[in-house]
Amino acid sequence: MTNHWDNYHRHWRLLDAPLRPTPETVGIFERELGLANADVLLLGVTPELAVLGRSMLAVDQSAAMISGIWVGDDASRRAVTGNWLDLPVGSASADAVVGDGCLSAVASKAARNALHGEIARVLKPGARAAIRVFAAPETTEDLASIEAQVLAGAIENFHALKWRIAMACTTGGSDFAINVRTIRDTFDGMFPDREALAARTGWSIASINTIDVYTGSDTSYSFATLTVLVDEASGWFDNVRVVPSGSYPLAERCPLLVLESPRRR
Repeated sequence: MTNHWDNYHRHWRLLDAPLRPTPETVGIFERELGLANADVLLLGVTPELAVLGRSMLAVDQSAAMISGIWVGDDASRRAVTGNWLDLPVGSASADAVVGDGCLSAVASKAARNALHGEIARVLKPGARAAIRVFAAPETTEDLASIEAQVLAGAIENFHALKWRIAMACTTGGSDFAINVRTIRDTFDGMFPDREALAARTGWSIASINTIDVYTGSDTSYSFATLTVLVDEASGWFDNVRVVPSGSYPLAERCPLLVLESPRRR
């Protein structure tokens, strides 16, 4: 098996929304959390979010992701390798926690709950987190319908298609998990001629070929519904709000979950 995340960073510049946050979305993180004077913990090394806060500690499991896409350490910002489910920071130490897609990067209900527990642990009492989620629709889409929409020009970019295929293929049960190889295999079955797809849609072959990072990977993602994500978060936080994250392809499935830490422990 290949190391998924150690290869993923090589494709970063070819990714676009919804896989990466837009400037509008970054502004919504700022608006919702008021981060100008905050010491922020970032889950992952998303470059677009690295500008937030007075200071920032970013935590990512992959040294290759850090070296490949992190903006670089300076006096107020640094990145370290670490496990989100066992964060290398003290309890009640963060003014805010931010993350992009991190609830989909863990592949089970148990892992999502463990991540919520760690976010709740490291937040100061009354502080807030904001996580952009990738939420599957409440009713699973049909692959034939997705294919028809592609051919009709109704799906804006390849990355929106990739997430719609992933969400349509997630397993049942409480985990909502999918191995990334399944996403690639399903795509190849739907669109075996990538040149024809590029010609039909105007998408670049380079963009389409980013799906090959999933080849041979044993990584799984999870795409729970928004109802499930809110319910799971509500077990850990006093107040859970769903905030639209802007206007870009598939934005309706990618809101922010704004989570408020209990004021008393």
